[in-house]
Formats: sequence, structure tokens, C-alpha cells
Amino acid sequence: MNDIEAYRQFVKTILNRYSPVSDDSVSSLLSISRVNKFQKGHMLLEVGKVSKTTHILCDGAVVSYYINKEGDLYHKNIFLKDDFVGSTVSALKREPSYFTLEVIEHATLISFDYDKFRQLIGEHIDLKNFYIAYLEKNWVIDKEKREIDIVLKDAGERYIDFITAHPKIEERVPLYYIASHLGITSTQLSRIRKKIQKNI
Repeated sequence: MNDIEAYRQFVKTILNRYSPVSDDSVSSLLSISRVNKFQKGHMLLEVGKVSKTTHILCDGAVVSYYINKEGDLYHKNIFLKDDFVGSTVSALKREPSYFTLEVIEHATLISFDYDKFRQLIGEHIDLKNFYIAYLEKNWVIDKEKREIDIVLKDAGERYIDFITAHPKIEERVPLYYIASHLGITSTQLSRIRKKIQKNI
């Protein structure tokens, strides 16, 4: 059963964090959305598949990762509650995704067709304003901050920033995902954690 109406306030709150959205526009978005629940291990998107769906994560955890020619994994992002999940580049260009999206903790998601959403933002100026604000925040401001942090902050500082922003994340997400997300090895992360524990 698609109990999407039960998530109306949740969706509205998420959208309004970026830019004010009317009840009518929320209703339009809900009309193309459905609630999906996935168990750990489910692949939301696989490498080589074109992304057609965007999700809002209500609870649980999802990771995105690349696999290089040697078979090594690089974890691009860790998605948690309130995050938008998907491959915007793949959906925009209608090209195969370069990364996989995997559920690593039982997840509930609000899912909607990306092309239908693009139609809606052409019809609702407030949804268009939301989308512009969302892209600016996540693809410009946050992306630049992360790039600067990698250069100006050592791994220990980046780790502390990460666990401060996401309390108890280590209880939910395996440490090797966190290490890869921070651009360090599991061994480096272990040393950082031990050093911090000694200083407490």
C-alpha cells in the first residue's frame, strides 16, 4: 500500500529547508511519488544503469560507491535521513551511472520519477526555486567546502567534523565506509580513533 499521504509533512519540511514550497506544489510532488521500504543489501541503482528515480531518505542509510578496474571500492557518499538520494548526472544526461547506490541499513524512501519531477518544476515556480536552492547548496557550497577541507584539514579534523555532524554514525555505518568517504584507509581511521580515545 502506498501510504504517501502519511509523509506529507515530512516531505514539505524537507523542501522548505531549501526554499518555501506551497501545499499545492507538495501535493503535485506526492502525486508522482510512492513509499518504498528496502532491506539491507538492496541495490537502488547499479553501475551501468540509467538513473530514472530520485529518492528522499526517511530513515535508514544508503551508500554510493565506485569500483575501479582493480576491483577496489571507493565510497562516494553516505546518505542518511532527510537526504536526497540518486544520480543527478545520470538522470540529467540519461546516461549509465558510474556508481552504485546500496542500502546498508533498512530504509524507507519517498521515490519519484525524475522526468516527471522535471515537468513539475516547469509548472511550479516554487518547486523550481527549491531545486535551484538544493543544487546550489549541495553541488556548489557543500562540494566546495569538502574540497577545501581535504586540502586544508588533516584526516583527524575531517573525521571529527563528520562524527559531529552525524552523531552515533559509527554505530550504524561500517567504519570502512566512513574511512573511504573521508578519503583515508581503514588503518588510518583506526589510528585516528585510538588517538582521540586516548585524549578523552
